Amino acid sequence: MSQATAVEIHFHDCSMVVSPSLKVINRRKSARKISSKVSAALDQPRERLVTDVIVDLGQVTWISSAGLNELIRLQAQSRASGIHLRLRSLNEAVRDVFRITRLERIFEFDGNPENEPAPVAAAIESDHDHSVPVSI
Repeated sequence: MSQATAVEIHFHDCSMVVSPSLKVINRRKSARKISSKVSAALDQPRERLVTDVIVDLGQVTWISSAGLNELIRLQAQSRASGIHLRLRSLNEAVRDVFRITRLERIFEFDGNPENEPAPVAAAIESDHDHSVPVSI
């Protein structure tokens, strides 16, 4: 019996698309397995230089600090190599984790408007003096 792959990696022109196949990334071992496969793929000689890494989190329904730590590590590795890293296809629960931890400030999200941090959260952070009347 073969073990399921934790991540699929595809190359398109100068971009590497990383798609974790785990629904939940909440263990250090599984998070490291994903990031080590990405690192190994980046180290492989290619016909074209990889300039962008896109992490597609479409299948991930939850991410813990273990997964966040590995994404931060991958981003640092990418920046050091001159590679642009961005995230895409985050569901609401995963986006909330990025908002709550304020990591949406250090990661770039793909251009899809549904993947951007909520405007309400941005407004709250930018101006704390807004009052909203509430009826009880």
